[in-house]
Amino acid sequence: MMSPSPKYSIKATIQRQLFFRLLIACVLISVCLAVTVFFIEFHKLGNQVGRRADEIVIRFNDEVRPLLDEAQLAQTSALNAKLKALSIAGKVNLGMGHLVYSAIHDLSGNTIVVEKDAQYIYAQKVEALMSSLDHQVSAQAGAYHKYRDIDNTAHIQLVYPLTNSQGERAAIVEGLYAISAHVQHQVQQQIIYSVLGTVGIVVLTTLILYPILITLMQRLSKQTENLLQANIETLRVLGNAVAKRDSNTYVHNYRVTVYSVMLAETLGLSSHSIQSLIKGAFLHDIGKIGISDEILLKKGPLTRDEQESMRHHVTHGVDIVKHSDWLKDAKDVVRYHHEQFNGNGYPCGLSGEHIPINARIFAIADVFDALTSRRSYKKPIPFDKALKILEEGRGSHFDPELLDIFKGIAPALYQQVSTLSQGALQTQLDNITRQYFTKEMYDNA
Repeated sequence: MMSPSPKYSIKATIQRQLFFRLLIACVLISVCLAVTVFFIEFHKLGNQVGRRADEIVIRFNDEVRPLLDEAQLAQTSALNAKLKALSIAGKVNLGMGHLVYSAIHDLSGNTIVVEKDAQYIYAQKVEALMSSLDHQVSAQAGAYHKYRDIDNTAHIQLVYPLTNSQGERAAIVEGLYAISAHVQHQVQQQIIYSVLGTVGIVVLTTLILYPILITLMQRLSKQTENLLQANIETLRVLGNAVAKRDSNTYVHNYRVTVYSVMLAETLGLSSHSIQSLIKGAFLHDIGKIGISDEILLKKGPLTRDEQESMRHHVTHGVDIVKHSDWLKDAKDVVRYHHEQFNGNGYPCGLSGEHIPINARIFAIADVFDALTSRRSYKKPIPFDKALKILEEGRGSHFDPELLDIFKGIAPALYQQVSTLSQGALQTQLDNITRQYFTKEMYDNA
C-alpha cells in the first residue's frame, strides 16, 4: 500500500527554487559582463596603441615615401633600416608593451621586408601567426587593429597603408604589438572589479527584494494550492454524487481508484498518467447522471433497449468532462472503461493496445472490486474465486500482461484495502491525490 504522501513545504520549495534561479542569473550576468568588459578594455587598449602608432607610422611613411615610388617594390637596405627604426620606436615609445614583429607588404600581400624580435619569448609563435595571415588588402582598406592571443598573452595586430610620392597607396606596414604583463594585469583587475561590483549589486538587490518576492510567491502558491484542493474536492463530490444515485457506490469509487493507482505504480507509469487515471477512476460513471432513474435504479434485469440506453452513460460522461480543462484528461477512462481486449466492448469496439492503458488498468480494478465487494443485490465473492473469474477474462476482457501484474500484487493489496473503513479509504485517497497533484505543482513552480 502506498505510504502517506510527504508534506511539501511551500516556503522551503519556493526559497530553494528562487535561490537557485537567482544564482544562475548571477552566474550568467557575471559571465556576460566579464566577456563584455574584456572586449571593451582591449578595444580601448587597442585604440590607445593605435593612436600612438598613428603618429609613428605617419613619420615612417614620410621617411620611406621615396622608396615606395617604384612600380615594383624591392627589398633594400634603406627600407630595412627604416623598418628597424620603426621597430625600435615601437619598443620604446608606446609605454604599454613593445613591438615584436613588423613587416612591409606590397598590395598583393607579398612580404618585402620583415623585422622580428628574436629575443621575444613567443618569437616562433609570432612568426607562425603572422605567416598564416592574409596580408592582401583592398585599395579602399584603411588602418585597423585586431586583438590576437598567443598563449594567453594579449597582442594587437596593427595594419596601416603606405603611400608613395604621388599619394597613391603603394604598400602596407604591419606590426604585432605585445601588451605588457602589467597592462594585462590591470585589465584583468578591471574585469574582476566590474564583475564583483555587478554581483554585489545583484546580491544587494536580492536582499532587498527577496522577502517581498517570497511573500508574494507564497501567497500565490497558497492560492494555487487552495485551487487545487478545491478541484480535488469537486472531483470527489462529483464521484460521490453519481454513487448516491447508483446504490451508494462511493466506497467502490475509493477502492477502485486505490487499486488502479497501485497497478499503475507497479507498471511505472508517469505522474501525469496517474493523475489522469485518478480523475478517470473517480468519474468513470459520471455519465450515469444522464440516465433515468427507471433504468438506473431498476431492481430486475434490463431489457435490450434499456441496456442500450445504459450504455449511453459513456458518451454522457465524455460530454461532461470535456468542458473542463482540469477534468478532460479523465476521458480515457470515462470513455473506454467498458472496452474489452478482444474488441467486443463498447462504445468504440477497440481492441488490444488501441485501448488506452489507463482504461485497461481500470477495467481490471473495476471488475475485481465489483466481484469482491458487497452490494445490495449480492454478497462479496471470495478473493480466490474473484481471481479465477478475472483469469477467465484473460485475452478477451482483460489485457493479459496487465492481469498477470495485477495478480502479483492483488493478495497484499486486497488484504490492506478491503478491510478499510470509508474514512480510512478517504484518508488514503487524500494522501494519493496530494502526492501526485501537489508534488507536480511544486515541481513546476
